[in-house]
Amino acid sequence: MGIKSLEEFIEKHCSSACASVDLLKISRGYIPKRRGRGPGPERFCLVVDAESCLDRLYGGFFSDWVCGGQWNRMVSFLNSLMQACHSANMDMVVFFNGALESQKLSEWYSEQMNNKKKISFVLRHINNKGTPPPKVWWNPPVFLQGALRMALRHMGISVACSMDDHAQEVIGYCREHGLQGIIAQDPMYIIFDPPRYFSSHNLKLTYKGSLETKEYIMDEIAKNLDLNPNRFCIFAAMLGNHILPDDDLYGFYSELFSGNRGNDPTKTVKPTPENAIRVAVEFVRNLPTVENLDEVGEVIFRNAKGNRQELVQKFKQCVQYYMNGTHEGFLKYRPRLGQLGGGPPRQGAYSMQQQNFHNRHYDQGFGGNGGQVPQVIVDPPAQGLPANFNQLTPDVKSELLAATSSSSSSSSGSSPNRNSPDTQQWSQSLKLQAMQQNKATQNKPDSKLPPVSPEIMRIASERHQKGLMHPWIYQLLSQGEVKIPTCLEDDTSRELPTAIELFKLIRQTVYSVLFNLNKLKIIHESQTKESKEKGDAPPPSRNFDVPVKEWSVRRGSTRPSFDLVIAQPVDWKTPSIERMWLGQQTDDKSRRLRAFLTCMNSDSPLIFNTSYVPQQLLILCCVLRYILMFGRILQRQELDAFLAMSVSPLLHDVQTMQDLKLPNVLPRGIHLASLFMAGVETAVFANDVCGAPIPWNMCLPWQFFDGKLFHFKLLKANNNTPLIDMCDGQVDQVLRVERMRQAIMEGIKVDFANPILHTASLYHYPYPPFGNPNMRNMEMNYQRGMMGRGNMRPQGVPAGISQGQNQQKPAGRGRGILGRSPVDARGGQLEIAGVVVGSWGPNLSSVGRGRGGNDGLSPRVMSVGSQRQGRGFPRGGMGPMRGGMGPMRGPVPMGGPMMYRGMNRPIRGRIAGQPMYGYGRGGMRMAQDRGFRGRGVVRGVRRPQVRVRPRPGAKVKPMPKKNGGKGRGVTIEASDDMEAASKAGGPTPNGIYDDAENEETTTTPRKSAMLDGVQSPDSGIHGDKSATDLQA
Repeated sequence: MGIKSLEEFIEKHCSSACASVDLLKISRGYIPKRRGRGPGPERFCLVVDAESCLDRLYGGFFSDWVCGGQWNRMVSFLNSLMQACHSANMDMVVFFNGALESQKLSEWYSEQMNNKKKISFVLRHINNKGTPPPKVWWNPPVFLQGALRMALRHMGISVACSMDDHAQEVIGYCREHGLQGIIAQDPMYIIFDPPRYFSSHNLKLTYKGSLETKEYIMDEIAKNLDLNPNRFCIFAAMLGNHILPDDDLYGFYSELFSGNRGNDPTKTVKPTPENAIRVAVEFVRNLPTVENLDEVGEVIFRNAKGNRQELVQKFKQCVQYYMNGTHEGFLKYRPRLGQLGGGPPRQGAYSMQQQNFHNRHYDQGFGGNGGQVPQVIVDPPAQGLPANFNQLTPDVKSELLAATSSSSSSSSGSSPNRNSPDTQQWSQSLKLQAMQQNKATQNKPDSKLPPVSPEIMRIASERHQKGLMHPWIYQLLSQGEVKIPTCLEDDTSRELPTAIELFKLIRQTVYSVLFNLNKLKIIHESQTKESKEKGDAPPPSRNFDVPVKEWSVRRGSTRPSFDLVIAQPVDWKTPSIERMWLGQQTDDKSRRLRAFLTCMNSDSPLIFNTSYVPQQLLILCCVLRYILMFGRILQRQELDAFLAMSVSPLLHDVQTMQDLKLPNVLPRGIHLASLFMAGVETAVFANDVCGAPIPWNMCLPWQFFDGKLFHFKLLKANNNTPLIDMCDGQVDQVLRVERMRQAIMEGIKVDFANPILHTASLYHYPYPPFGNPNMRNMEMNYQRGMMGRGNMRPQGVPAGISQGQNQQKPAGRGRGILGRSPVDARGGQLEIAGVVVGSWGPNLSSVGRGRGGNDGLSPRVMSVGSQRQGRGFPRGGMGPMRGGMGPMRGPVPMGGPMMYRGMNRPIRGRIAGQPMYGYGRGGMRMAQDRGFRGRGVVRGVRRPQVRVRPRPGAKVKPMPKKNGGKGRGVTIEASDDMEAASKAGGPTPNGIYDDAENEETTTTPRKSAMLDGVQSPDSGIHGDKSATDLQA
């Protein structure tokens, strides 16, 4: 629709109408009106349309929103924002959209489809690159509206929630309470002409202490468009909205575009929103008069193909819709509605809560710990009722009495002299019309909703308007429908379900509690029993199925569609909704909590025990327990990641979490975080329906979840990090995690999901380039430049990211959040200035080898010093050119993969048969090898003994004695006896002769020498004498 592009058109072509302003500077210079001159606060106060600036209230487009939501950082930003506003004498009232708005389902569906398209781009980006997406694809994290409502309520900021039409109620609230302006990003507010209109997309809190944005100046807009402000409503109606869609205006714009060709018949005008705005402005400007809307409608739809009278009526309704939002329309609308009643002035539907910013108070809900049931002040029936009260139906009478009491009760938190009599009558009449409409909805023939008592409707509407209750509750009680928005999840995944499917059973149970299905069944059973005792005819059988329409965007749908979800009652007799909301007895509190835990399928003894599950972590444990009961969704290490995150002190360290950099982002982690937050929203909804057994300040999501920290813990968990390392070496955190896990898994059979990344894909040690029948089920992972093959990317590793980057190194204990960088257990190389100076093999456990095992071994050195690289083999002494054992050709008799020299222990989880140990210099002879491969190994051939003859005329220096020197050349130490023998020309000791040029003296090597081999101390390759332990 062209109305959506109106603000962009004004910013582009009416630059003088958009002025950059500092809201804090404006608020400091604000002078309030004197008393008696109309309603208005004493401070500079603005209405914030929360739906237009969710990203601004969240804290901006920082990249970690994709991980599931950084709620502590959001609270920190809101705290800074509200402190800056309070210091500048400025207040805000944040208005959320809690209306179903069934008349705008087409707009809602198109908006959700755009969000779904962004989500597909985000998931594709993460799968390909593994990095956070750009800000142009920003999408609200799951449960953002609920978290914002809780955060603002926690800080004492006034919150309101719309009930029927969001835009009309926002502008009506602003005019009713005499506020100074609106912060939003909706072109409808330009047509409504508020006192002042500020852009929310340009809202920015700077470090210098200013709150900068842009202001749309209405007079300048009228001058730039050369259009009388009285004709703005007709101009907006011609651009189309939910009442008059674009399809009905297609013929009108086709005629206008063809008429703008001028003298050039070949000229074509593209039907873009910008051109539509231009021709619409020109058409309205050239109208001779706008007093008679029927004549204007006849001119617009003179060439329409459909029913012309119907289109004219739609046009008139569209113009009236915009007129109701203007100041003149607001003044005209109030007296007409005020004719229904003539009572004394009282507070409006939305009470303006004057709360000190530093004086924070906490509402404990209906029946929370330490909370009191909200006091209801009921006025006498004769006050504030319409003149035709006696002619109304009994149901409308009772609801009207409830409405008057609701108005009085809402005045307890308001300041005096806020509303005028006419304004109050207008708001009260609006409530009366809404109740009559809801009653008509329930009395429809196709409606199967059970009747709702007036007291429950009064409490629900009152708490809904103040933002103290989940918006679904009022929508269900009034219309029996809810809208479920899209979330950041992959609906094509076969491993994880969607949030709508996962938590459907909880919603069905909550619907039965809300509509009193158990109570209705009990009443019907008692009536049947009484009729049988009296001998009367039993009452007719009754169907207790309550269908609820759940609007959502499903895969493959092209238009708004809904699912009919039937409420499912629980096994035990839950108390009625009146008793759960209004009961004050001690037994009622336990019944509320039991009803909530029953809805969450978490009614187990350890869940009640606060030593196992703290009160602020009850929501977390209930959601995780339900996910485990649903099926094979979570893996064991993922459950540990959730629990370790909830007990980590980093959860509340905003600065540290802001500085933390994630090496990569996992698509499965994103999906799990979205599922968990969707479960938190469902749990909060169930808690509100059951009478708030858990106080609302114990349901705050920033007390148990942070998306970035969860992703950090998940990366460590996927790297097989022990739980003690996931908890930063803190034993108390490990104990808390173990207790919560025990409480979550109590009484249920848990079937964890299989790991997606197999262990073979995490191991980087090369496998042979030839096949082996025992390795058919093992994933080959050739490394480029090492085995002469291409690099096969394992599953789950994003393209463009090396496998080394994908594997998160385990953190040490007590060395900060990232911990000490340990030596990689899979082996590696040490490079200095680009030259490889050392390499080491895998540091694997040897459990089961000998007594006691050898778990704490350091990495085994494979080579140190200069290296020669064999063709097709890894560097570092692994090939035969360094003297190591070459690859064994032919079949391997021991049932395992090929072993290189230095791999002196079997690879855990890789070799199915008997472990085979590599042998180095002097290793044992293998039957299939036909000899030794180690350098310096004696093959059974006799070697001549080394002969030593001093150089003539040279003085022989004594050599230091060496113990255990063995090798292919044995160094003989020159002793004093040798010198004397050489001078005397006699034989030297030990059978060594001076003149040995023509003699061949040979010795036969010992059997032990043949078995041990001959090793050189300077070899630097795997022999037992040259093995070196590196301490990490």
